[in-house]
Amino acid sequence: MTTMKVSFDIELDNEFFDDLICTIFEGGSNYWVGHVKIDHPEGDKPTGTPASTWIADALNKGGTVTVFILEGDENVVLVKNMLVEGLGKWAEHYPTHVSIVHENTGKSTIDAGDIDADDADIILQYALFNDVVFG
Repeated sequence: MTTMKVSFDIELDNEFFDDLICTIFEGGSNYWVGHVKIDHPEGDKPTGTPASTWIADALNKGGTVTVFILEGDENVVLVKNMLVEGLGKWAEHYPTHVSIVHENTGKSTIDAGDIDADDADIILQYALFNDVVFG
């Protein structure tokens, strides 16, 4: 058997991050995340806006999200670039879980619809801790 490593750029739009954040915080990581504090550049969350939508919007606009861990008094600040790095590490360690879509425009992206709650949890853990420490 012969193997080779392939490398190419993948474009991730804001909708991708909206979907990923929803999967992370509405099922994937809620067994170890106690709560979050959203520092959105535009201020407080409007009434009726789901927290996951506001988190994604904050990260997409350069804000931060402080993640408070259930066990102990630890908290970690998340920025979008950390999430991108966590996603890359997940893709490297779990390549069979990654669904790449090659669009007619010549661009490639990851299909966020194929990232389940377990994968989303791993992505967040890689983003925050550079390792899987829960679950």
